[in-house]
Amino acid sequence: MKRMSSGINLLRALLKGLALFVVFEFAFVSSNINFGAINIYGGLGLLRERFPISTHAPEDAALDVGNLEAMFASHIVSQPKGANEFRVFVLGDSAVWGIGLTPAQTLPGQMEALGMKCGNKNVDVYNLSFPRSSATKDLMILDKAMQYKPDMIVWLITWYTLMPKTRTDHTIIQQNPEEFYKLGRQFDFLPKGYQPPTLTDKVYDQNRALFRVLRYQLYSAINLSTGLDQIPGPPEVLPKELSSDPTFEGLRPPVLKQSQVSLDQVKDFYTLAGNTPVLWVNEPMLVLSGAKNSDIRYNDYYPRWVYDQYRQYVAQDAAQNNWNYLDLWNAFPSGYYTDTPLHLVPEGEHQLAEMLAPSIQKACP
Repeated sequence: MKRMSSGINLLRALLKGLALFVVFEFAFVSSNINFGAINIYGGLGLLRERFPISTHAPEDAALDVGNLEAMFASHIVSQPKGANEFRVFVLGDSAVWGIGLTPAQTLPGQMEALGMKCGNKNVDVYNLSFPRSSATKDLMILDKAMQYKPDMIVWLITWYTLMPKTRTDHTIIQQNPEEFYKLGRQFDFLPKGYQPPTLTDKVYDQNRALFRVLRYQLYSAINLSTGLDQIPGPPEVLPKELSSDPTFEGLRPPVLKQSQVSLDQVKDFYTLAGNTPVLWVNEPMLVLSGAKNSDIRYNDYYPRWVYDQYRQYVAQDAAQNNWNYLDLWNAFPSGYYTDTPLHLVPEGEHQLAEMLAPSIQKACP
């Protein structure tokens, strides 16, 4: 009698395993399951007052979730709008998000603490900012935010927000490629030759998003035990001297062309906002005087020539379109800034909130 072999055909097993993996991945990608909507934070009463971001990696790397759906699902703005609520959404960069500040010390927190009223409605202020300036990033956040029915939008910008580089250079753009492509096509700001995500891209992006979202949900246990929404990272240090270099991100004096300022994305922002009133604010920054090379640069971020022309273009654009615009670039003395030329001390945030309050009251119907 011929003896039957009981050995395992490794090649056949490998091919079967590979086939099952491909089938699983295809089903995963084509299912269109919204993994970003997974949300433990709401069930635990841990809805956040600002979006998650890692500030002290690797200890808090789980907060680098990046997925817009997951970020909104764990934010208090996702709660149903109250009948007596006048919702104000505040968008901006790290200065608005509040690096190094508690939620109550941030600009939106200080605005909320003013206890403003809009008729018989309470003015509730939501911090929808995210560190690093980028008009594209703010457009993507606003696009998601409009479903939560804002009554007013406050958008704080600086020159970095509208500079060409930040049209595509931001982690929110990189981690939400389909949203970026959709919005870029809608408003025609995709880079020349930009290709839509391929099937391979979608497989990678969905697997990455699922991993980060699940890791973020597990981090809720740390939030629950510590009561902290961020672990403060090491602060930046303001330089004691300014550089004599007048260039800015490859731009050279003396002329900044209007085409080098992303004013088209400002129009896109207003289009997305629709009939919702928008207060557009050029945010305060550190202005040094009497320091070495302060005749060349306002601070270590901005040479005078490029920042002055940026302000001129923005002011002209606001006036031509009759937009509600405040230029508060030099509103505070140098002692009000902490670790960067844009980060204010809590008292500065409080005073800034009071400066914005009249414009919010005027928006009341």
